[in-house]
Amino acid sequence: MGDVARRDLLSWIGKGALGAAVLGAVGHPAEASSGVTVLRGATLVDGTGRPPVRDATIVLAGDRILAAGRHRDVPRGARVVDLAGKYVIPGLWDLHTHATYFENTLAPLHVVQGVTGVREMFGLPETHDTRRRIESGEVLGPRMVVASAIVDGPGSIWPGSDVVRTPDEARAAVRRAKDGGADFVKVYSFLSPECHAAIADEARRVRIPFAGHVPARVPVQDALAQHTHEHLYNLFTSTSDNADALYAELRARPDDQADPNWWGRHAGRVERAAVATHSPARARELFAAMARQGTWQSPTLFVERNMSRSPESITGDPVALERMRYIPADLRAQWQAIMSGRPPRTPEEVAELRKFGDARMRLLGQMHEAGVGVVAGTDAGFAYVFPGFSLHDELALLVQAGLSPMAALRAATSEAARCLGRSHETGTVTPGKQADLVVLDANPLQDITNTSRVHAVVTRGRYLGPADRARVLREIEAAAQEPVDAPRTPVGCCEH
Repeated sequence: MGDVARRDLLSWIGKGALGAAVLGAVGHPAEASSGVTVLRGATLVDGTGRPPVRDATIVLAGDRILAAGRHRDVPRGARVVDLAGKYVIPGLWDLHTHATYFENTLAPLHVVQGVTGVREMFGLPETHDTRRRIESGEVLGPRMVVASAIVDGPGSIWPGSDVVRTPDEARAAVRRAKDGGADFVKVYSFLSPECHAAIADEARRVRIPFAGHVPARVPVQDALAQHTHEHLYNLFTSTSDNADALYAELRARPDDQADPNWWGRHAGRVERAAVATHSPARARELFAAMARQGTWQSPTLFVERNMSRSPESITGDPVALERMRYIPADLRAQWQAIMSGRPPRTPEEVAELRKFGDARMRLLGQMHEAGVGVVAGTDAGFAYVFPGFSLHDELALLVQAGLSPMAALRAATSEAARCLGRSHETGTVTPGKQADLVVLDANPLQDITNTSRVHAVVTRGRYLGPADRARVLREIEAAAQEPVDAPRTPVGCCEH
């Protein structure tokens, strides 16, 4: 099973409307014929936004999709997998992750939960090494888009950051990122407005995107050239009736050399207070400008919601405790140390932070309605944000914020691919695309939480059925107990 004669594959491809376009996408038929898999009988939600196709047939050859839809004929000799009663969606993308260089645990954990692609937000040498091993087939892991080292200003708390103090230094950092093989430049919260503007100009000149935090002293209106904005930072400050005065205050305040996280705490307090002076008219104007510019929002709702809780409620959460067995022992210890260093919160403080979080979610819903592109990202690898698992939590929160289940699903599939400039190769279950798919036990359009009911995963054309997934999870759990010599995962920037 699975070996298809070259002439049979050519004959099948030549039927109907497939022809040369698909043949070109999959390469030489002699290569594709060695591994043809047919998924038959499921309902296909292809990620394009079109209505689902019931009783669909999906034909995969190597790492490409040959056909997807209502096809009756299939190549002779193909492996046929009956998926009656199941649902097939494109492989999911998490566009904000960290620490995938834990390649025996975090990398495969993404995949078995249906996350077949990630955007790594800190490009350490180890991250590039892991990507190479995944691409060569040595390691099971997601496709990876990799950032530069973080480009930040004085006071940066990330070890290994490229700290810049002047526009000339900022421009040089962009060139270093490009020469170092980064897919994009990652910017952070402590950059000065002048350095941020220099990064925008140099990135445009050398043709590399830049993305990340909108710096604390930069209004969102001045960051529209930044390809993605992470975490919904600065939105209330930027849409306040008092925005000019608030930013003047932020820029006038000196750094606190004794407290490197001073900016994170202070900017967060200013942002929360700005809810009271929020201007819907300024927000509409900003969102219209973002939509025109093509600026994307990666809200990372799950980590923001999680960090609004009191630490003991996170560490004692039964769901977190169950997932923790897949996290490497060294990383688990770091997460626990992070939480033990956070002060407990009173019920009143938690309620206030939850209220602020709800306001941000309403703003995100308005942003989406205004046509701003929204993509799904989690901050996976940060404390108690679990690779693979937390993307499903994120999709549920996107729906709570006002996106439809279809829009939330597309935020992790076709919209993610469009954001990455990879719509030609990923994001939908359509002929010619990469063979990354997820098979679900229930309909995600009826209830978005059904994306977590993973039955099987196809990654690079490799079908991981229930037994395969169970085996990989056992291997991850065993590997998580072994000591690993890996970089220390930073704690992140901003207090909540």
